Amino acid sequence: MRHQFHILTLGYLFFFSIFCPALKAQTQPDIANINQDKKKEEIDGIIKAYAAINKFNGTAFIHYQHKNIFEKSYGWQDAEKKIPNQNTSVYQIASLTKSFTALIIVKLSEEGKLSFKDPISKFIADYPRGKEITVEHLLTHTSGIYEVLRNKEYFSLLHTGKIIDKDKELSFFKNEPLDFEPGTQFSYTNSGYILLGLIIEKLTGLSYENAVRKIILNPLKMTHTGFNYMALKSPYKTVPYSYISKTKQEKTEVWNSTLTGPAGQIYSTAEDLYNYYKGLRDYKIVSKESFMKATTPYLSGYGYGWFIDDLYGKKLINHGGNIEGSTSYFAMLPNDDLCIILLNNITSKKLEKAGNTILAAILGQPYTLPEPKKEIILNPDQLQRYAGNYGLPDNSIIHILYENGQLFIQNNNDPKVKMLPEKEDAFFLQDDDSEISFTVKKGEKDIITIKKGLSSKTAERL
Repeated sequence: MRHQFHILTLGYLFFFSIFCPALKAQTQPDIANINQDKKKEEIDGIIKAYAAINKFNGTAFIHYQHKNIFEKSYGWQDAEKKIPNQNTSVYQIASLTKSFTALIIVKLSEEGKLSFKDPISKFIADYPRGKEITVEHLLTHTSGIYEVLRNKEYFSLLHTGKIIDKDKELSFFKNEPLDFEPGTQFSYTNSGYILLGLIIEKLTGLSYENAVRKIILNPLKMTHTGFNYMALKSPYKTVPYSYISKTKQEKTEVWNSTLTGPAGQIYSTAEDLYNYYKGLRDYKIVSKESFMKATTPYLSGYGYGWFIDDLYGKKLINHGGNIEGSTSYFAMLPNDDLCIILLNNITSKKLEKAGNTILAAILGQPYTLPEPKKEIILNPDQLQRYAGNYGLPDNSIIHILYENGQLFIQNNNDPKVKMLPEKEDAFFLQDDDSEISFTVKKGEKDIITIKKGLSSKTAERL
């Protein structure tokens, strides 16, 4: 019926415009604008649904078929000072940095300065097993190199402003054994992109930062993009939060850019990243052939600095970034001239899901909206079996207490907090993003797992 009414309405308007030409402009609606307004409302509704569960606090920018169809900001740039996020707000983009690093490597290949099949020993002479590990292995996360974030000293230095030199940074992973033989498996590793940064510096004679400026930022007029977020002085600089809600704000420290480097140090704005998209789409930095090679999936659907997915029968090229206090999502369908940019100054493991939901809405596909977690009722026996003390590897204790039909969690001597059951073995805390789960197996020690932001801790019952 809706289509029939639509046809009749258009017919009436055609008739009316012939006999009343002077009123044509006033009576004929712009169907394209009406549809676009509805699409904006739909996208806004999706983002507000994620904001309602405290998983979106930032800026969204969407370009589709020659138009910027959506640009809007949500939440706080600085909650303490009551400064809202703005379309000009500056965010850390974390691992989306890897796409910039890979793009420069692709450019250097076009210029004949390296081959993707080159062993890394050609550029870093003393690297262990460097004759077996190729540039392509680094690009595609198939090198087997030890993930530097597993090194406790490296991780502790991330939260300082201390300048770390290249040799010290390499020492955190260089001499660790490979996790697997190069080229045989996929394992996402920041270490490989740190090495790519060193290769860029060797071949260009520039610092990594200056190489990115010369090859990408300056040609694409990305004037609000940079590298050392800790040192940035800007009225649009977002404060990083591990969690933010209407009643609670948990700030977090900016990560050390001399450590994240070519794997995750870049900061940018939504409009600068739109310029980045146009540069990729229009082959301003590398040729179409090179871009197609870079976005060809290898193991586990990863190309050269990009994840490549098949969604709704279309090739979706995307990458996200997630560090404490900042999350990014950048997705594109170049053949459809579609680009989705989401930037948050909170830790959010839901941003990719939000991006894919927006994509579904734009393409007219079904989707579901997120809902707040709901507490279920468990009987006392189910709750009491989890009560006890659990030991963490650092010798600290997690106490699970059963009192008056409720479970509480207490870390060492901290105040106890009520746990709300979401499933029989999974719990959450009110106004907090902690997720607590129990594993109980006959003949084995009971285990509690606590996930908060990007961290995950596992403890055994004592």
